[in-house]
Amino acid sequence: MKTILIILDGISENKILFLNNQSPLEYATTPTLELIKSQGFHGKTKFHHSKKNANSLNCISKIIGLDDKNIPNHRAYLESLAYDIPVSENEWVLRCNLISIKKNKLHSFNGIGLTKDNKKNLSETINIPEGLKYYHLNDYKNLLVITSEKDLSNLADFYPHEEIGGDLTQYINEVYSNVLLKDFMKNNKYRINGIDYIYLPWGPSKPFNMPTFQNLHGKSVFSISHTEIVKGLFKNMNIKIAQLNNSTGDFDTDLTEKANAVINNYDKYDVTIIHINGTDEISHRKNLKDKIDFIEKIDKKVLNPIYEATDEDSKIIILSDHQTSSLTGEHEAGYVDLICNKKSINKNNLFKE
Repeated sequence: MKTILIILDGISENKILFLNNQSPLEYATTPTLELIKSQGFHGKTKFHHSKKNANSLNCISKIIGLDDKNIPNHRAYLESLAYDIPVSENEWVLRCNLISIKKNKLHSFNGIGLTKDNKKNLSETINIPEGLKYYHLNDYKNLLVITSEKDLSNLADFYPHEEIGGDLTQYINEVYSNVLLKDFMKNNKYRINGIDYIYLPWGPSKPFNMPTFQNLHGKSVFSISHTEIVKGLFKNMNIKIAQLNNSTGDFDTDLTEKANAVINNYDKYDVTIIHINGTDEISHRKNLKDKIDFIEKIDKKVLNPIYEATDEDSKIIILSDHQTSSLTGEHEAGYVDLICNKKSINKNNLFKE
């Protein structure tokens, strides 16, 4: 039996009163998803470990079959793997968002008001102190690599997308405790069209290794994703990754390209994993209407063609890794949707037949 795992990042959330007391997934028009539900299984579960945050790293790691001891506390190293950025054993790698601020409060985690080209152009003029390496990934996302004997893990519990409107004074003071990071932040401030922008380092990580998917499950595996954290996780676990030309880690991704990558490859592997991050990104922006519209696009452009192209012997699993509220913009630790075209499924091991 071939297994196709479709991870719709942050698609699940609690019921919303003005959506007739339905969640966005329930409210959206999704004929293919409803057909799969009617033929198989639809339940609720949780994928995050009780002592870890409900974020993509922790939840997808558990979905893929990693136990708690093999799930890293920090994720920046996985993003460096996704872009083949070298990080040595004595270096730290940090995520770095281009953010906007108002009166020292976090206005946006993603450089709102600037286009992707604007952000790319800024990255090409950035002032980088000696001893620090800077890498522009895409849009508002960047990485910093730094040699530091000082433990930087005090910065690990800050998540910009969950701090909108929050005062940054204390956190910035913690970042400033490292001279190189302080110089980097102070030397790269911008005021554009009346909005103040800075680069904010967060989420430090060091190199680590994970068990391979083959060793965990004894199955061959292929994956489709553009999101840095997921690609890095898959690379660390020796999961083959599709080469995509038009896809992104946001809701402007090419859904047809991703669906075709599944259809053209699923019969060559025991397991095929496709990850779509746009539902999470829209939720962080608190855009309920766009989330519902995007869910309907996923049903039409991803679920329907995959369902039509596969035979009844294929197991199709559709799930959310964690909840992301389109009202608060934050990850939440509630139950998520687990849907399968088969009548029963092992929640503890999705790849067991």
